[in-house]
Amino acid sequence: MSAGGTGGGRRGTHGRLLLVFAHPDDEAFLTAGTVARHVSAGGEAALICATRGERGRQPPDPVCLPSELGKVRAAELEETCRVIGVSRLVQLGYPDGGLADVDVEEAVGAIAREMERWRPGAVVTFGPDGVYGHPDHVAVSALTTAAFDRVFGEDRPRPDRGGSRSGAREAPDATGPRLWYVSLPPYGGRRRPSDRTVAAIDILPYLDTKMRALLCHRTQRHNVERAFGGLYDFERRRPVDDEAAALLGREYFRLARGPRPRRPLEESLLDP
Repeated sequence: MSAGGTGGGRRGTHGRLLLVFAHPDDEAFLTAGTVARHVSAGGEAALICATRGERGRQPPDPVCLPSELGKVRAAELEETCRVIGVSRLVQLGYPDGGLADVDVEEAVGAIAREMERWRPGAVVTFGPDGVYGHPDHVAVSALTTAAFDRVFGEDRPRPDRGGSRSGAREAPDATGPRLWYVSLPPYGGRRRPSDRTVAAIDILPYLDTKMRALLCHRTQRHNVERAFGGLYDFERRRPVDDEAAALLGREYFRLARGPRPRRPLEESLLDP
């Protein structure tokens, strides 16, 4: 599983997801449950990771030497992909912390070529805010969005602009690739949104898989425990209570490009 892993893909294959993130562990924190659910239903998933995360912070009892961190985190990412079912992993190897300074044309081209090869029905990346403003997250959002526009057309329907030039966004049978931005829970995890531009994927049956994927990132275990320690019992492998289950049981995405789904999506980022 690598840049030369399972690949190919015919034009118009809509059972495929493509994730594009900045660092190893982004995929696990934000999308592992959605990917596991998609793959278990017979879909396929690919991941582009822009860096090896070599500048990440380790816990007080480090897993490896600082000079080894990039190599170790790349291996952790491969392990995570096996857990959640990603069948194609592409590691671009750009410098951690330096995505804002890469050659834009080269980087957009690399991502666009993978889109052409994989032909996904849905692409997932960070939104323009990078979730919490991390410069690498912001940069990979811009690069991925530019690649999506290059491959699938800048006139794709855009919810943030009230639809496309052709108005295809409102067509009841509109289909085609969509670009989704990961989002934090906008509803506190307690109710399902009715907005068709928001996908709230039910991952509760796959929550254990998500946590196993997160724990593959041993060099970042301190971050995993800080994020989920009060919500998830890692020894018993379950949420601590019903409120925690409601909060952890969904992953959220906001539509950035492509036609609105026929209905709010809760099972897959692709229309059934």
